[in-house]
Amino acid sequence: MSKKISIALVDDDDAVLDSLRLYFTATGYDVAAFAEADSLLKALSEGLEPDCIVSDIRMPALSGLELQRELSARKIAIPLILITGHGDVEMAVGAIKAGAHDFIEKPFDERRLLTSIEDAVSRRSRSIGEETELAAIAGKVAELSERQRQVMNLAVQGLSNKQIANQLGISPRTVESYRAWVMERMGAKNLAELVRLAMRLGR
Repeated sequence: MSKKISIALVDDDDAVLDSLRLYFTATGYDVAAFAEADSLLKALSEGLEPDCIVSDIRMPALSGLELQRELSARKIAIPLILITGHGDVEMAVGAIKAGAHDFIEKPFDERRLLTSIEDAVSRRSRSIGEETELAAIAGKVAELSERQRQVMNLAVQGLSNKQIANQLGISPRTVESYRAWVMERMGAKNLAELVRLAMRLGR
């Protein structure tokens, strides 16, 4: 990936923490290592913004699952990958259902973890891009007049100009004018594009 990825590692096992830190630093990643989840949360509150968090599940203070719940409560949408022992698989599956990106069983291959991290960061980047695009589309719709929005909503339902005119009590020529404005404001070259834009907004 072109952008240098930053990772936050959390593990109470010093040997594991040092090993992963050395591996990812050598791979070219920025790494912040923490022996406990509370320390990570404190760093996040102070401005740390890693691209991905890798955490052990079983830790003496705040566990990986408790860390996940805390991240969710604070609305911190950083991908979380959990490192788990064989006895923790059921918990890890539950964590995936609750929003964690992945879980990796010990002992694990660092390359497997590396692949998962890159996938998590890539998905997050796509998600952020999608949210930005949706916000831009919603902004264009908000700039339409109420009548223009009515015409757009009926047009994307497949109604003809005449049908829209009858439903709104206006002339087909006026509908045609509104549709032209809508297409221009929404940046749609044709009705198919307008339908796809509306579908993305759930209309």
